[in-house]
Amino acid sequence: MNAIEKLYTESTTAEAYSAGYLDHMATLTKTISTAGLTTLIQWMDEAARDDKTIFVVGNGGSGAVASHWVNDLGPNSVVDGKPGFRVMSLTDNGGLLTALGNDASFEEVFEIQLKSFMRPGDLVIALSVSGNSPNILRAIEYANANGARTFGCAGMDGGQLAQISNQSIVVPSSKDDYGPAEDAFSIIMHVSTTYLTMKKGRMLAH
Repeated sequence: MNAIEKLYTESTTAEAYSAGYLDHMATLTKTISTAGLTTLIQWMDEAARDDKTIFVVGNGGSGAVASHWVNDLGPNSVVDGKPGFRVMSLTDNGGLLTALGNDASFEEVFEIQLKSFMRPGDLVIALSVSGNSPNILRAIEYANANGARTFGCAGMDGGQLAQISNQSIVVPSSKDDYGPAEDAFSIIMHVSTTYLTMKKGRMLAH
């Protein structure tokens, strides 16, 4: 039984469940490494400085966080006279994803996009609660082998993603505890994007 199932089983009301979920999130949030966040922010900043592209990739809810990352860091960061960050989510083109999944394989949907779009020096940020999604791992392996920096955000024990990424943040969560881990990914995204957009002079980020 994972943490959320246990919480639901032990909660007698929606109010009790809500309070318990928020307490659980407060605990998980405190596990997010500020050193890891500092590295992530530095690498994102250096990618912009060096005219490189930032790619963000994830499946399901993590893919939705990847899309949100582009929303907050891309055109939303534009300040008069300064370009926004060049950032791309590999989850956003439904036609391309379904074509690659059908014509190649679902395990290759992100790797093939990187083969087309990525250049040495780019930054690839991967989000995976289990840390073991095959399509995520293939993308990171390709990026590692072709001159990109890689940063993994993982839940549970970090899985293979934490092991093969150049740097990573692991949010320890119980098996199948997807919602809170994805909530934590959103916090990582918001901390990094708001800091960098405000550094560019966009006060507030939205």
